[in-house]
Amino acid sequence: MTFTILHGSNLDILPTLPDNSVDSIVTDPPYELGFMGKKWDSSGIAYSVELWTECLRVLKPGGHLLSFGGSRTYHRMVVGIEDAGFEVRDMISWISNKTFPKSLDVSKAIDKAAGAEREIVTSYSAAKQKGSVAWSGKDRSNGQGSGFGETAHVTIPKTPEAQEWKGWGTGLKPTVEPIVMARKPLIGTVAYNVLTHGTGALNIDGSRIGTEVRKNNFNDFSNQHGNQFANGKPIIKTGETKVTGRWPANIILDEHTAGLLDEQSGVSKSPATYVRNKGTLEGERVAYPNIGESAGAESLNYGDSGGASRFFYVAKANKRDRNEGLGDLPEAQTTGGGGLTAEFRKDGSLETASAGGKYGSIKAKQSNTHPTVKPTALMEYLVKLVTPPNGTVLDPFTGSGSTGKAAILNGFDFIGIEMTEDYLPIIDARLKHAEATYGSQIRID
Repeated sequence: MTFTILHGSNLDILPTLPDNSVDSIVTDPPYELGFMGKKWDSSGIAYSVELWTECLRVLKPGGHLLSFGGSRTYHRMVVGIEDAGFEVRDMISWISNKTFPKSLDVSKAIDKAAGAEREIVTSYSAAKQKGSVAWSGKDRSNGQGSGFGETAHVTIPKTPEAQEWKGWGTGLKPTVEPIVMARKPLIGTVAYNVLTHGTGALNIDGSRIGTEVRKNNFNDFSNQHGNQFANGKPIIKTGETKVTGRWPANIILDEHTAGLLDEQSGVSKSPATYVRNKGTLEGERVAYPNIGESAGAESLNYGDSGGASRFFYVAKANKRDRNEGLGDLPEAQTTGGGGLTAEFRKDGSLETASAGGKYGSIKAKQSNTHPTVKPTALMEYLVKLVTPPNGTVLDPFTGSGSTGKAAILNGFDFIGIEMTEDYLPIIDARLKHAEATYGSQIRID
């Protein structure tokens, strides 16, 4: 397998890639919201028809594109993708509870416009979030700033108008991130395209939710006349039953939202139906609703119990995932306000930090400083869904390398494009860590 990271603008690099050369594109472009004041998040590149036209060109016929978008700007990105010539096939909703509200406090805005200073009752900080940097000194309830560990103040409305509009805001908590599923037009039928190019279909069975092999005891049904008996009792044997998981859905949960869903749904039980070989003809099978888990049987229905989250894929993020492989990077300078504190993980990477003084700084072990890192488990699920075996995954917005890491872990070739030089050491370290763990060959140009 080969893995290549190309440094530069994707509009400059994509034209250098051959036509019909990649099997899938899985990417997380800017949401064009100016997040944390980052220039790359307000360039309009995610809406560029030119960009998506180049993506269409390098993708094989029938190849799939999965691209994240913001709930407010998703539609403009999808229009650009569609105008480039892609077929929009579906939308996947990634539902995560690890988000923070970005809303203007209307009552505070009224007092500010009137020049009225509000009395601070108490203050608190969200700096305990793992992986965040503990800035302070900015009121996060105004909907500005990064929201990573900023100090929030509880105040009392000063003017009568502010009192009237106390508790009103301008935004909801952004829990859903939409992912467009688009496909390059097929050549001929699906069957012809799959056989010719290896693309055009989704890996349904490889993405089923809850597929497993169960060890079990069973009554021996090998005798065509019924159970075999010894001393008047059925012969009990040990075997394996393959339980076929549920069809992948266009909703993906994280473990927090899965827990919330299960609290609301309560416990339910799904019935089980099994099939087993009939006679001697290979592949000839018949359903047995009442036989239970027997040798050679395969479950048609899951036969389990639990909360409603079991019907959906749950991407459980590894707590070390974000900073795996970064322990050997040089120390990074961290600046901000508040008290001088730092907290480190066992592997030496920075967990939380706060620098003294208005422009104070500390030196700390390098951590993944990219503000919008996606869990590798989520990206693994997505690349497996749309990439054929031994295929090549392209990510024109590599960021901190989560798509590349997911590709390596699943045996795919990977091509990543990243414009921001500061993220290259992070990408390099994360992919080399995956390479060392799973065995591959990586090249950084």
